[in-house]
Amino acid sequence: MWSFDGCCGRRGDAIVETRSRHVPGTACSDPGGTVTAPSAHLGDYLRARRALVRPTDVAIISSRTRRVPGLRRSEVAQLAGISQEYYLRLEQGRDRRPSHQVLAAIGRALLLDPVAVEHMHRLAELDEHDAPYAVPAKAAVVDGLTDLVDGLTDLPALVISADQDVLAANPLARLVRPRLQPGSNVLFELFSSHGRADAVAWADDARRAVANLRFHGDPRSTRYQEVVGTLAIRDDTFRTLWARHDVERQVVWPAQIRVGTLGAVDFVCHSLAVPGPSGQSLVTLTAKAGSAGARLLQHARRRSAAAPGPAAAVA
Repeated sequence: MWSFDGCCGRRGDAIVETRSRHVPGTACSDPGGTVTAPSAHLGDYLRARRALVRPTDVAIISSRTRRVPGLRRSEVAQLAGISQEYYLRLEQGRDRRPSHQVLAAIGRALLLDPVAVEHMHRLAELDEHDAPYAVPAKAAVVDGLTDLVDGLTDLPALVISADQDVLAANPLARLVRPRLQPGSNVLFELFSSHGRADAVAWADDARRAVANLRFHGDPRSTRYQEVVGTLAIRDDTFRTLWARHDVERQVVWPAQIRVGTLGAVDFVCHSLAVPGPSGQSLVTLTAKAGSAGARLLQHARRRSAAAPGPAAAVA
């Protein structure tokens, strides 16, 4: 998919991609004209990230008044070592088969980290195939995961889908995070009034959660579209964060939560990706020994052991 296959040449210092195919439903009257494509995930991403890079970030000094935020297309093309016309085709969705070499060069030009470059490759693959895609409104838990989660008796544990739906939660998780019950959605909870009230560093939590959804979710998924569309209608902050196209792969991160009369309690979240195509993750909460979080977890363990089954949240 990504090899050059002998179809790239060089013109001066620019890489010139000569491999291009007609995209059904795409029309362009001139290089600056309007393009209508069945999907242009990569183009949307490139435009958003280009607008976030300041010229001074890449040692560009310009005396002319700039009419656009961030970098010009010509500047990205020059920094990446590709032709301006080819970069324009990528942003407009008229070329849907960029090579690994070209995407890596654009990633360097836009100062993208490895996770963002991985995301950019995935978007390019989605655009190339442009296949219709739909998933059930609620994803099913991967076989065996529910038993695994319930068997973790010392840690709160949840199974989260790629669209941030809570698919399973063990008794400790239900006690410590009572609003994250199976059937809820992490982002819907976070962007609610009580989610804002519970989070000590809500702005950081929101930025991280939105970036995590964009990295893990599939934009063709009907559930993904439902989550994004609902939040975009409801919340101005979500719209602002979503427009940045930030991506983040959450592995280990801090969470500071207000818990009843205890006030702010510190936890550490760990996310383990479930092997396979499901996009599901196993998320656990731990706390530093001797901390309020550790004492809260110990209290939750005693309550869970004394009263198996549904229980009220710890306070």
